[in-house]
Amino acid sequence: MRTSAFEACIPTRATKVPTSKAWLHEVKHDGYRLIVHRDGKRVRLFTRNGYDWSDKYPLITEAALRIRSTSFVLDGEAVLLGVRRHLRLRRPAFPEAQ
Repeated sequence: MRTSAFEACIPTRATKVPTSKAWLHEVKHDGYRLIVHRDGKRVRLFTRNGYDWSDKYPLITEAALRIRSTSFVLDGEAVLLGVRRHLRLRRPAFPEAQ
């Protein structure tokens, strides 16, 4: 069921890190790939398979409404970060969100 006009950018595994300055690298976190659509005051969140998960992540919806631009599409990974109080380190806490 595809209800989004955009497809998620799915990362691919490589055998080595590209050396060109044209490449941007990011830490791999486990989460859900989401496409955020904002059109005026309406925000919708879609999974990479096109399911509308807008009701599942109200904090992401609220954050998208605080962005100055009123029309955009964002593609990214929804990750819950927790805190290990004794180490004061932020870490992915995705299993806690399920």
